Amino acid sequence: MIDVDIRYLPDQDPAAVLAEVRALPGIEASPLFTRPPATVDRNSPFVLGLRESAAAHHSGEPMSVGRDGASDAVSFLRVGVPAVEFGPVGAGHHGPEEWVSVASLETYRQALDSFLRAIPGRLGDD
Repeated sequence: MIDVDIRYLPDQDPAAVLAEVRALPGIEASPLFTRPPATVDRNSPFVLGLRESAAAHHSGEPMSVGRDGASDAVSFLRVGVPAVEFGPVGAGHHGPEEWVSVASLETYRQALDSFLRAIPGRLGDD
C-alpha cells in the first residue's frame, strides 16, 4: 500500500481523476481527503501590486497564471488570507534536476522589496 498525493487544477474534477486511477489494472484507490486547488482573483489588489512591482524589475511578462503543484497558499486562502506563489527563475521543483537561477535572486528580492514597501499606500495607510 502507498499514499499518493494527486494535485488537480480548477478545471479538473477530482472524482474523474480518481476514476482514472481506479481504471488502472490491479489498482484499488480510496481518497483520504480532497482539498480544492488554490484560486486567486487576478484583480486582487495584492496580485495587481505584486505584478506591478515585479514588472518594474523584469523584462517581459513577470507572472503566469495557473500551474500544478501545491504550497501553503491553499491553506492561507481557505481562511481568507491573501496568498500567491511567486519566486525566482527555476525548474524541476523537488526533483533531482531542481535548479534556480542565481542571477534571478536579486531581481526577485527587488520585486518583493518594492511590493512590501507599496502595501501601506495601496491600503490607504500612508
